[in-house]
Amino acid sequence: MKFIIAQWSLRRAAITGVLAVLAVALAIFASLPLAVSSGVVRDRLERDIGAWAGHPVSLGNAPSLDFWPTPTITLDNVDIRPATFAGGDPILSADRIVANFNLFSAVLGAPSFSQFKLIRPTFNVELYPDTRSNWSSSSGELAQGIAAAVARDLAAQAGAAPPMPATIPDSAALGTVTIEDGTVTLISDPGAPAEKFTAINGTLAWTAPTAVARANLVAIFRGEQLTLVGSTAAPLLLLGKRLAPVELKVSSAPLTFSFVGKASLGAGIFVSGALDLKSPSVRRALEWSRADIKPGEALGALELTAKVTAEPTKAKLDDLIVMIDRNRGIGVLDITLSDAAPPLVAGTLAFNSLDIGSFLQAFTPLPLTGADIASTIDTRFLHQIGLDLRLSAQSANLGPVVLSNVAAAARVDQGRANFDVGDATAYGGSLLGRIALSEKGIEGGVKVQLSARRIDVGSLFDAIGLTGPLPRGMGSLDMEVTSPYPTWATALTDLTGKVALSVEKGVVPGLNLQKFRELAKTERFFDLEQLGQSTGFSFASAQFEATIAAGEADLKTAELLGERQMISLSGVIPYSRSSLAIAGVLAPIAAAEGASAASGPVLETLKFFVGGSWPQPVISPVTP
Repeated sequence: MKFIIAQWSLRRAAITGVLAVLAVALAIFASLPLAVSSGVVRDRLERDIGAWAGHPVSLGNAPSLDFWPTPTITLDNVDIRPATFAGGDPILSADRIVANFNLFSAVLGAPSFSQFKLIRPTFNVELYPDTRSNWSSSSGELAQGIAAAVARDLAAQAGAAPPMPATIPDSAALGTVTIEDGTVTLISDPGAPAEKFTAINGTLAWTAPTAVARANLVAIFRGEQLTLVGSTAAPLLLLGKRLAPVELKVSSAPLTFSFVGKASLGAGIFVSGALDLKSPSVRRALEWSRADIKPGEALGALELTAKVTAEPTKAKLDDLIVMIDRNRGIGVLDITLSDAAPPLVAGTLAFNSLDIGSFLQAFTPLPLTGADIASTIDTRFLHQIGLDLRLSAQSANLGPVVLSNVAAAARVDQGRANFDVGDATAYGGSLLGRIALSEKGIEGGVKVQLSARRIDVGSLFDAIGLTGPLPRGMGSLDMEVTSPYPTWATALTDLTGKVALSVEKGVVPGLNLQKFRELAKTERFFDLEQLGQSTGFSFASAQFEATIAAGEADLKTAELLGERQMISLSGVIPYSRSSLAIAGVLAPIAAAEGASAASGPVLETLKFFVGGSWPQPVISPVTP
């Protein structure tokens, strides 16, 4: 029993001792804030920021300390001024700064800081032609760290040992900085207005010189909210304009892109890595970026992925996969920048399927049609971008016309734009053509050339929606038309040129010549429906040539030669009104050739007039 009582006494004494120690510790800890001087913390914070940045720092003189839940100091009126011109405008000003500090180090008179919060800061950044900025400094722990990291990297590249003085200070890192409602004012051209990023919120974290530096920020730029998430495993090398690994993603409503690779931000900027870019509207993205390029008004979504290699005046996109308004292509592109010429995009793209119309709209503005706007169309794009693309497609369509095995080229150069189809298969035959656009001169406006050989003419008519008594068979088509206005502002009445069609061994469906002659004897007017159902008029050859001007087609040659009869047409087709004014002759072949009459009933020469509207013409026989 005595043993138990003694044991309990020892335990109680131990517990009492521990409680006494805890009480003393708590009393000491509670009294620590009383030993912290706000002036010492303020002065040390001002000195640390200045030593890191290498620029004079000014903090407010009314610090506020708070010890729960974390010891912090709050100061108003933060200013950092450039070391080269201390009397100049601040490179950073903030309404308030809040910094976390270590309590025990503060008691010892040397407070250390780990996290910072800037309230409504304004960062003023001026970029100079020599790649320096108003933030550049030859002193400061950050500058020392950058110089040491660059020296080490140069030695490593040369296969040499690091130089002895190349020591990176432990305090070269930024720490963790939270930005609340910040602004960045950027001046890269003294003659241009400053760019502004506003409503910046987020975090910059760089806890040690060799640690990964990360940024996660949200801002407003040119009226659009954007999110920036980035990191680099070698921040000192990146700041020192050396090649460093970079991961970056910028997201906004007009444009989203990401990059993973290596970058150097010096005068000879270099980028190499994987690029992924998406835009729901290229027109909107170009307007937002304020690029001096007038895009096609109808151009919508653009997506691309590629391995990019870029230098100051050129970039190369390898392993490119691009989607332009539902046209998916793969290939290689080269982009060249020059002060003496517009940007040049050149390369090769291969498509499984290609909508030629929407592809062309990607590079041309598309207002409404009509002469009233043609004179006001902005054709600056012809001088704002150079284009030299070689295209191929397994299948393609130009409006309703379907092509296959297409080899084409698109070129924009010195005020002219050309789209050439060098070779294509269409409707059983071959096709080649050109669409050329120029903004001025005798060849101004648009010029369309088309040449087709051994094509199924009937299938072509079906594709473009032409109906009526048209010759069907295998034939050739040549067309050349021009307009004084660009394609998007050209109406049918603006076209001038010529069309030639030749068809061999074909048929005009529904054209029953026997019934035609019978009705011509008894009727003053009749239409093709009255001819009844028949296999049509079979011909050995058909030739058509017409000139086009002012919305009318003037038939110069129109002949269909059958076994015993021929049809000859002449006149005008005011196609802009879908009307007809054609004189025709239906004559026996023998009579037409001045030879003896062919076997069978004697056929007379019949003259007639074709009026009404297409595709339902009205026939009026001409009385001898």
